[in-house]
Amino acid sequence: MRIDLRRRGPLFLFLALLIFLFLNGISRISVSSDFKDYFEASKNFSAHKDLYDLDVLDELVQELESGKLDLKDIFKPEVFVRLQTKMDNVGAYIYPPTFAFLLSPLSYLEYPVASGIFFSLNFAAMVASLFLIAGLLGREKKFLFLTCLVFLCYRFIENHQNNNQVGFILLFLVLSAVSVKKDWLAGLLLSLAIVIKITPAAFLFYFLVKKRYSVIFYTLGFGFLWVVLPAIADPAFTWKMNGTWYELVLEKYLKSPALRAWKNNQSLSSTIAKYFLPYADIMNQGRFGMPFWELNVKQVKWILTLSTLGISAPYLYKAYKGASDGFLLSGLFFFSVMFSGISWVHAFVFLLFPAAFVLSSFWPVEERLPNLAEWEEVLQKNKAAVIFLILALLVLLLNRSFIGSTAEEKLMMFSYLFYICFIQYLCLFFLRPERT
Repeated sequence: MRIDLRRRGPLFLFLALLIFLFLNGISRISVSSDFKDYFEASKNFSAHKDLYDLDVLDELVQELESGKLDLKDIFKPEVFVRLQTKMDNVGAYIYPPTFAFLLSPLSYLEYPVASGIFFSLNFAAMVASLFLIAGLLGREKKFLFLTCLVFLCYRFIENHQNNNQVGFILLFLVLSAVSVKKDWLAGLLLSLAIVIKITPAAFLFYFLVKKRYSVIFYTLGFGFLWVVLPAIADPAFTWKMNGTWYELVLEKYLKSPALRAWKNNQSLSSTIAKYFLPYADIMNQGRFGMPFWELNVKQVKWILTLSTLGISAPYLYKAYKGASDGFLLSGLFFFSVMFSGISWVHAFVFLLFPAAFVLSSFWPVEERLPNLAEWEEVLQKNKAAVIFLILALLVLLLNRSFIGSTAEEKLMMFSYLFYICFIQYLCLFFLRPERT
């Protein structure tokens, strides 16, 4: 029985890539990862122990400001180890108590088993998200399209798998919410995403623009139910942990740039804090000649506010004048990364949708193996897409495998992923409208 490789080749290539990703990820489930923090939080919830510990950075800043700790002493081995240990424990778990409660069944399993289950759920969410993206953009069963999409975002996907993060579950919930027709179901799905991590709240704007106001009300209602759900197990403990999360995360962790501006954090707030705020990244600023100019927290907040308004204003204007669903969603996914308090490398898996949106702007309706002459002609007419793709490929090349860990550290400290993300966001405004 002959197999038509020209017709079936893209499917086989896509399946081979998925198998590779799954085997690569499942082989690391015993290694300590971000899931370890979730796992410990779920165990603490089951044992009614405190889930959060965010006061360590306040103590470090007080030591520096009081002179008890001198910056010159940071690189002494005994001091460095003590600080590194404290930093590693800061904000280990920053999600609402509901997430720890939902994971509590895994707390009764051995770590590798629980890690494997969580990874498998994330992987299934990733695959489902790819098909949802294809459906939203009218690229159903376009397997070469999906393969190229995974390749363009491979670094983010690989980093997400290595850290066994929750991002793909969030992505699936958001995409499902905007895909379903029933407002109550959209609200249920989006509220769960928001309760796990507050960033997806940005997508309420999409439903506002689409005038699906009932989705917003359903989201608020279901959100409240998700928040109080852990009270089934212990009302007093749930109330206490929700209060602790609000006080330590929303009031301190999100409002003070100094509490989240570590080297690998590529968000806008982190970038500005690393550049201008003393003690924002105690371990690394001195190594890279930062801050460039010392400002106080109030001044940094003003810069952050003005930058946020400047970046989002063109998007809001275009949304007001009328924009496609693809543009609206792509912008919100970009904002979820750029404006989030914490955007590690794995957080950029949210750019799967914008990358797909740009790919779809020139992808042939009848999918086939690329005819280079045709594609060259199409891309010449869509310079914005070319710039977007070049930057996506640049991200693949600018990692330690090619440039070494020292160069990568410098790039991360200067938040190069934020700038690449920002330029790609600008490319959305210049895509060929008849193709998008």
